[in-house]
Amino acid sequence: MKKLLHNKAVISLAVVLALIIVMGVLSFAVQGESSPVANIFGVLATPFRSAADGISGFFEEMYARNYEFEELQAENERLRKRIADMEADVRRGEQLVEENERLRELVGVTQARNDLDVEMANIVSRGSSNWESTFTISKGTGDGVEKFDCVISSEGFLVGQITEAGENWAVVSTVIDTTTSVGAKIYRTGDVATALGDFELMYDGKLKLAYFPESAVLLNGDTVLTSGVGEVYPAGLVIGKISDVYPSESGAGSYAVIEPSVDFESLVQVFVVTDFDINE
Repeated sequence: MKKLLHNKAVISLAVVLALIIVMGVLSFAVQGESSPVANIFGVLATPFRSAADGISGFFEEMYARNYEFEELQAENERLRKRIADMEADVRRGEQLVEENERLRELVGVTQARNDLDVEMANIVSRGSSNWESTFTISKGTGDGVEKFDCVISSEGFLVGQITEAGENWAVVSTVIDTTTSVGAKIYRTGDVATALGDFELMYDGKLKLAYFPESAVLLNGDTVLTSGVGEVYPAGLVIGKISDVYPSESGAGSYAVIEPSVDFESLVQVFVVTDFDINE
């Protein structure tokens, strides 16, 4: 039914257009004449001229609207691109502000710790294994980064250690990784101990403090630093704070839980300690 109506409309439009053309030709042919025939054709042609003018106006309006629509689309596309460019500029600006803030923090650390030589690196990927806590950085042996180098944050907190190094990349095992073993010292008491990665604690983003003296009295909130023993890590770097203490009667099984000062999830840049002075 719809097809039939559509065909009829097309035929009707064709007939009207044909009549308009015929009447236009006849009107042109008798133009300037004042005979009765000319008058008749003039009268008959008048509505067709009006129809032709209407159709012409309709198509002109449709063309104008279509042109305006295309112009609006093009303008809309230009505005979208401009907004996207502005948003990209804002993101770059925010990144620069954050990087400058980290560099300012690092300047404070290096001024306080002028015994440290550091190399800044970006984190390019994170380890996907459930058995380790690692990430890959953008600097390697070509930048003076070597295996066993210590890695810190812009605040000077201990992040971990380089465990693999290539020409322009390196893998960092964090302090909560199960392979970690760091000579530690309780800042409040001066007692020495060992900070160890622990498989169960790694899932909570924490590590273990063990092998401290039986006489040591540890409290929640105690700050744990690197001791410098073993000459692998510079002394005095903040590892974290004690969050729990689990004593035993003999003392042999006593241990504490350390919550690292570093937020590993938010890290985007780190600083590799390529050299440091060893305190005797």
